Amino acid sequence: MPDSSPASFRELFIQEMSSPEGQIDLQRAALLIAGEEYPDLDVSGYLRSLDDMAQQVKTAVGDNEDLGELARSLNRYFFDEMGFSGNAEDYYNPRNSLLNRVIDTRVGIPITLSVVYLGVARRLGLRCHGVGMPGHFLVNIQDLDLYIDPFHSGQLLSAGDCRRLAEQLFGQRVQWDESFLAPTTTRQILERMLNNLRIIYFQLRDWVRLAPVIERMLLIDPDNTGLYLVLARCQMDQGEKSAALETLESLIGRSKNVREISAARELIERFENTNE
Repeated sequence: MPDSSPASFRELFIQEMSSPEGQIDLQRAALLIAGEEYPDLDVSGYLRSLDDMAQQVKTAVGDNEDLGELARSLNRYFFDEMGFSGNAEDYYNPRNSLLNRVIDTRVGIPITLSVVYLGVARRLGLRCHGVGMPGHFLVNIQDLDLYIDPFHSGQLLSAGDCRRLAEQLFGQRVQWDESFLAPTTTRQILERMLNNLRIIYFQLRDWVRLAPVIERMLLIDPDNTGLYLVLARCQMDQGEKSAALETLESLIGRSKNVREISAARELIERFENTNE
């Protein structure tokens, strides 16, 4: 049974984001993002599927309390038995950023695969967190001081391996910084997931889907003022003149960027002279 309507998914997401950082349920929030695309999505059912995955690993490990064996068992189950892997052939498909589809198809991009992995690992009691390295999201298992690359079938990496991976991806364009391996907060993970969708929908010129993505990004970070201009254009494209003007007024009230404010005022003048 579905948990909610698209409008209610938004309300539930707002409620989730109003919680303190440590109380936000990452997997639930990610599923709520997907719920606006899939109105019949059963959030509770997908969360139970993560419970079931964790139980499978617990059964395989038995009474063995060694954390290393627990992590190895998780990797064998998650990557070898379940077959979770990166969707290199269709990397920019927006479904790769929707958690329900990643759980269903067992393919995705680094960040969504990591979100699923984190959900199972934390249910097993492993201390782990996301690592928002530029261009390639990873998971750090703190108990083992190792990094896991879910996109590449759970490849184990040291900190040095992570640096070499970044160099392979970017060459000299990005100067390595140890902060790349810092823990990523839940809000940062969700914002990065939404930003991936923002880029895809913008490239597709899919303004109908782009607008709600930006709205949810602004729920996480209302001071990301650069997004207001794009949102206003999306709203005008859909004939929502009043909403677009309100968005631009919000930008003017928040932004300290002279160019943004000037652009917003130009758009307000243009929109006000546009017949509905």
